[in-house]
Parts: sequence; C-alpha cells; structure tokens
Amino acid sequence: MPFAAGGATDLAGRLLADKLGPLLAEGSRAVVDNRPGAGSALGADTVRRAKPDGYTLLVGSASTLAVAPAAGASAARYHPTRDFTPLAFFGISTMGLLVSRDSGIDTVAALLDRLRANPGKLAFASSGVGGVAHLASEHFTRSAGVEVVHVPYRGGSQTAEAIMKGECIFAIDTIGSNIGQIRDGSLRLLAVSTAKRDPNFPDVPTIAEAGVPGYEMASWTVLAGPAGMPPEIVEAIGRAASRAIADPAVRSRLEATGTVPELDSSPAMTRAFLDQQFEFYREVVQRIGLRLE
Repeated sequence: MPFAAGGATDLAGRLLADKLGPLLAEGSRAVVDNRPGAGSALGADTVRRAKPDGYTLLVGSASTLAVAPAAGASAARYHPTRDFTPLAFFGISTMGLLVSRDSGIDTVAALLDRLRANPGKLAFASSGVGGVAHLASEHFTRSAGVEVVHVPYRGGSQTAEAIMKGECIFAIDTIGSNIGQIRDGSLRLLAVSTAKRDPNFPDVPTIAEAGVPGYEMASWTVLAGPAGMPPEIVEAIGRAASRAIADPAVRSRLEATGTVPELDSSPAMTRAFLDQQFEFYREVVQRIGLRLE
C-alpha cells in the first residue's frame, strides 16, 4: 500500500485483503504493508523490484500509476503496464473540492474570489507531490487562472487536518478519504471533480458546473504485481480479486465512500484501462506544464 493508513486507497486495499487470501487458498491471508512516500511512487517501486511470484502486490491509484510517471517524477521512472502486471480494477473514485466549515466559503465562486484577492498568499493541500490530488488542484487553479501555493502532506488524513486547522484553504481529494469529516460538517464539499454529479451528493455541483468549464478528473484503484508474473498466477489472482470486488459487502463499503466498483474486472481490461489512463494524464500534465523532477 503506497499510501498512509486511513485514505480511500488504503480502505479499498484492506477490503480486498480481507477477502483475497481465503479466495486464493484456504486459511491464507493477505497482509497490508503501508509504504507511503514520493507521491506513492516509493511503494510502487518496491513492488516493481519484487520477485514476480504473486506474493508481493501493489494497490495502486491514479497517483501511483499515471500522474507520477506522466509528470516525470524521479521516483517514478516506470511505465504502468510495461513495468507491472495488471491484475484487477477496483473502480473509479470521485474527488471533491473541500474547504473548512470555518472558512466562510460555501461556493466555488466564493473560493475563487478569495484566491483572486490574495494571489500567491494562500495554499492548497495535497497528499504528496506528484499525486492525483496535486495534479487535480494544479489543474483547477490553472484552469481558473488563480495563483495558489502547494503544500504537500503525507496522507489524506493530514490533508483534511491541514484544511480544518486553516493551514491551507482548500484541497481536491477523494471523497472516500474525507467522508467522515464531510458527513459531520467539519469539511464542506463545494463541488465534485467528475463530469457528472456524485449520486451520494446529488445537490453538490461538478467543478465544471460551478465555474471552471471543461474540468474533469477522478481517481481510481487497481491491483498489480511486478512485470513477468506467470500467466497461471495472473489468472488465479485476477479471478480471486474480481470475486472479492463483486462481494456485496465490499461493493457496499466502496459505494458508500464514493467509489463505483468495477464488477467485470479482469487482467486484460485492467491493462487496457491503465494504458488509456496513462495517456489521459500525460495529456493533462503536458497541458498545464507540470513537471516533477
């Protein structure tokens, strides 16, 4: 797990781990090892260099397998499908534009007014340089024509805390990582990052609807292993992961935290999805000029 405990990707990984071990062999279990750092590239590189025997796997996100390598991060000198073996696709996760309830901001327009009145003086938080939250926020600020300082933290929980403490004015992060604070009102969800509204929050507009036309971005979660895994192991893990994701209890937990589960996952469709998403994020990175050395 290339993120700190507590975020949406960590939750998805733990849900999978609980089911995956017993589905692969009676009495077995999968252990979650959190290895955060370098915008999630550190954990990814650990798996990339592991023996391709199926015992070391990566729960990767858009940050891990698209944004960081597309932006040229030094810790992410890898390709999502040439240097890894795609195994399963969990689903798409909605991201939200978040501010503190004490900020006095209740719309995207009000946030943009505050930012324009204080160019270069206010900050947005992210869960790490080169992650999807970083790219989503850079895409937002540049599309809206505002100047904001980036402050990276080590995980989604620290990002939420930074906003609530007033260290940063906003973040764009997965709803699943902040669902508790959104529900209790300590964080205000101004808009969602997807092209369509989130069914869990039908009254919350998209960022595009709220004043930044054409804006669209989402995170996602996949399971992958090192390159060169034997086909029979790929098939076994892919089949078990697909069954785990389709489990009603797992589906319910994922949906409740803003992730739309993929019920027809397979290693082949996961590979095709990763290739498509890598190209999409590479285009966004080039468009906004984000480079991570």
